[in-house]
Amino acid sequence: MSDEMECMCQECGISSYFRALDLSYESAPGFSGKPLINNLFCPQCGGVLFLVGRIDEEPRYKTG
Repeated sequence: MSDEMECMCQECGISSYFRALDLSYESAPGFSGKPLINNLFCPQCGGVLFLVGRIDEEPRYKTG
């Protein structure tokens, strides 16, 4: 199992990957239960990131 996590930007929608130990997050009420990342921001636009899951797990947002 990988120790890297996928995070997605709320602003531009790109995914970024970080080591799990580098992330600090808390659950944000009203944001579909997805934890928001407190200590890192999107490398593309500087937007807020939310936690998607481990990179070796199939994301729930993929279809077909």
